[in-house]
Amino acid sequence: MGRKSRIDTELSPDDRAEFRRLLGSGCLTIDELTDWLEAHGYDISRSAVGRASQRQAALAARLRETRAITDGLAAELGEAATQGRQGRLLVETSRSLVLDFLTRADTGEGGLDPKDVMMLGKGLAELAKAARYDQDFEQKVEVRARKLAAEMAAAKAGEMVEKAGPSAGLSAETIARLKADFLGMGG
Repeated sequence: MGRKSRIDTELSPDDRAEFRRLLGSGCLTIDELTDWLEAHGYDISRSAVGRASQRQAALAARLRETRAITDGLAAELGEAATQGRQGRLLVETSRSLVLDFLTRADTGEGGLDPKDVMMLGKGLAELAKAARYDQDFEQKVEVRARKLAAEMAAAKAGEMVEKAGPSAGLSAETIARLKADFLGMGG
């Protein structure tokens, strides 16, 4: 592994962040970025700025590649596994792991070990399964809550029909029919 760039070692954190922002924006040429560094009191060569630009472009390409891979994984897992907070966490975690694997492969630090890929796949499958179980549970709770609310509303409406029945001129037969037809209370 080579030595660190002078951009990484000499620039203050604020200037380094601004330099990276300018570099990433693509608005400035290498010469303009070198001039910007000189204006801020740094003596960094044009070739160092060019190397930084190439690294940034390679990283951006890697990020696009990881995004494509994780989007493919997400499509394989299905929409249910990627919705909600856990689903987003699953996708971001897989994106981070894939980026780490690809970066290690580029830098020669071991690359993609088949066992790691297998473990990643198994881990993602388990996370997807857990997310699906969570979503199924939430869905069942919602269905049960709606059913309970409907039953309570029907019971309350039934009580109101019972109370209003004789005073509103409703016969017992009419009350029973209203309960059966509209409130689903049988009878």
